Amino acid sequence: MPDGPDVKRLADEVKQHLINLLKIDTTNPPGNETAACEYIRDVLAGAGIESEILESAPGRGSLICRLKGDGSKKPFMISNHLDVVPADREHWTVDPFAGIEKDGFIWGRGSIDMKFTVASHIVAVLELKRSGVKLKRDVILVCAADEERSGSKGMAWLLKNHADKLDCEYSINEGGGFAVPLEGKNVYFCQNAEKGVCWFRVVTRGEPGHGAIPKANNPILKMSRAVAKASVPRPIKRTETVALIFNEIADKVLPFPKNFAIRQLFNPLFTDLIIGAIRSMNKDVADSISAMLRDTVSATVFHAGSKENVIPETCEAILDCRILPGTTAESFKAKLKKELDVDEIELLHDDMPNPTESPLGTELWNAIVKVIEKNDPAGIAVPFLMTGATDQRFLRARGVPAYGFMPFKSAIPPQDYLSTMHGNDERIPVDGLEFGIDVLYQLILEMCG
Repeated sequence: MPDGPDVKRLADEVKQHLINLLKIDTTNPPGNETAACEYIRDVLAGAGIESEILESAPGRGSLICRLKGDGSKKPFMISNHLDVVPADREHWTVDPFAGIEKDGFIWGRGSIDMKFTVASHIVAVLELKRSGVKLKRDVILVCAADEERSGSKGMAWLLKNHADKLDCEYSINEGGGFAVPLEGKNVYFCQNAEKGVCWFRVVTRGEPGHGAIPKANNPILKMSRAVAKASVPRPIKRTETVALIFNEIADKVLPFPKNFAIRQLFNPLFTDLIIGAIRSMNKDVADSISAMLRDTVSATVFHAGSKENVIPETCEAILDCRILPGTTAESFKAKLKKELDVDEIELLHDDMPNPTESPLGTELWNAIVKVIEKNDPAGIAVPFLMTGATDQRFLRARGVPAYGFMPFKSAIPPQDYLSTMHGNDERIPVDGLEFGIDVLYQLILEMCG
C-alpha cells in the first residue's frame, strides 16, 4: 500500500464518494438503490472497470463487478448494502441527505450504516485496478439492495438468481472493525456470528363488552400478562463465539480483577451482578452484553380495540425474538407456546433468518488479525456475535466463511458517533477514513495479492 500522500489521496477519494452517495436518497422503503448503482457504475467505468446492475424489481438494483485474478485461489467478495433506514428530518440538525462535512464529521443518513464502507470498497477496487497488482483471486464487489428490510430484493435474490456471479471462498461485509478503546488497547470486534430473528404474531381472545363493566378475561389484560412473562430475561446460554469474546478480552485486555469478573458472565450466580456493575458505567454496553448471553423477546406492536368504551374481543401483539446459535424459530415457538397463556402464536414470516456462525482460524480471520496487529500496535481483533442480522447470513447458510469487518479508527471516542447509527444526526469522523482505506486495502492484498 502506498505511504503518506497516497493514503491521504485515497482517503480524500473515499470522502468525496461518501458525500456523493449520501446525496442519493436510498431510504428503504422504497429503496431506489438503482440510482446509487448507476453512480458506482459510472465511477468504475471511468477507470475502465466493467460492472453490471441487476434489478430484483424496478428501482431495486444491486451492482456486481469483478477484478480477475489468475485463478490460483477462489474469489474473495467485498460486499455492502446501498439502502438506508428512514430519517425523520424534523429531528436532525442538518439535512440527512445533503452529505455535509462539518465539525470533523461527514453527516448524513447512511454515513455509518453503511455508505462509508461502500465508498471505501469503491476506492479499494479503483486502486487495485490502477496499481496493476497481480491477483491470485478474483475480487468481487457486491453493492446490494434491501439489507435494511429482509434482503429478499437484494442479497437473497442475488444468491437465488445469480449465485454463479457471487461464488466465493470468503467474504467481508458490515458488523465490525471499529476501534473501541478499552484499558489502553483498541479492541476491533469482528462479527463472525449473528443471532437469528423470528417475529411472532400472538393473539389473545376474551369476552367483549362495555368498558364500564370490567371483565376478568379482557384480552388486553391477558396479553399484558403474556408479554410481561415473555419479556423476563431468559436463561443464560453459553455459545462458542460469545465465550471466545470474553476469553480474548480477559486474556489480552483486562487487568485483574476485571478479567476474573468477565469470565463469570456465564455463571448465573454472578451474571446479573456483573452486568449491573457494567450498567453503572455504560448502559448500552451492559444491554448489549445481556442480549449476547440469552435469547431475547421484545414486544413491538399492539393491536386491540377501536372505541374508548368497548372491551375488544381480541388483542394482537408482535414479538421480536432474537435467538442464539443452537436455537431455531420452531423450537423457540414451542417454548413460547408452552410458557404463555395465549390463544394463537404464529411465525410472521417463514423466511426469517436462523442464527449463523462462521468458524475462526480461517485464512481470512488470520489475515484480519495480521493487518490489525501490523497497523495498530495497541490493537486486538476479537470475534463478535451481532444481536441483529446482516446479509452475511445468506452466505454462511451456503458454507461461506463471512465476517463483518470494515476497519476504522478515530481520535474521537466511538460513543460520540456510533450511537447515531439508525438515529438522528448520523455522522462519521473524517479522521478515521484514512486508517479505514489503508487497512482495508492491505487486507485485500493479504488475501488476494
